Amino acid sequence: MKLIADIVLNLTVVLNMILFTIMSFKRDGEWNIKNIKRALKFFTYLSNVLLAVSSLLIIVFPNSFIAWMIKYTGTAAVSVTMVTVLVFLGPTIGYKKVLAGRELWMHLLNPLIAIITFAILERRSLSFLNSLFGMIPVILYGTMYYYKVLVAKEEKRWDDFYGFNKGGKWYLAIFFMLAGTFAICMAFYFTGRIGFIVI
Repeated sequence: MKLIADIVLNLTVVLNMILFTIMSFKRDGEWNIKNIKRALKFFTYLSNVLLAVSSLLIIVFPNSFIAWMIKYTGTAAVSVTMVTVLVFLGPTIGYKKVLAGRELWMHLLNPLIAIITFAILERRSLSFLNSLFGMIPVILYGTMYYYKVLVAKEEKRWDDFYGFNKGGKWYLAIFFMLAGTFAICMAFYFTGRIGFIVI
C-alpha cells in the first residue's frame, strides 16, 4: 500500500511537470521553442524539473541509493522554493499571484508531495554529509543569479525578478538563502535520524 501511494504521488509530480513544460513553449498565444528560455530563468521551474526527474528515478529504481539521494536533492530544492514563496515572495508580490494556476503546484503542492514521499514513504537515515547535498541547487543557481543580475553586461543581464537585490542588499539575500537552505537540510537530517516521523 505504501509503495502504491509513493508511485501515485511521484507520478503526479512527473505528469504535471511534463504538462507545465509543454505549456512553457506557449506565450502570448504562440508556440515557440524559444519561449522555454524564460522558464529556465526561474529556480521554481528548475527545482521542480529536478524533482520530477528524481521522482521518475525513484519509481523506476526504488531501492537505489543514488536515486534516493537525487530525490533528496530535488526535495530540498523545492522545499526552498516553497519556504521562499511563503515567507518572502508571497508578502512582497502577493499570495494570489504566486499561488495561482500552475504556480500553486510548483510553489506549494509539488513541494508538499515531495516532503511527504521522501520523509515518510521513502524514509531512510540521512547522514550529515549527505544532507549537505541539498544545498547544491541553491548554491549553483545563486551563483548564476548573482552573475546575471549584478555582474553580466547589460545585454545579458536578468532583471532582479526575485527582488533579492532590493536596496542593494544582495549580501543579506545570500546569507538568508544559504542559512534557510541549511536549516531545511538539517530538518531532513534530524527527521531521518531521530525518528520524528513514525511510520
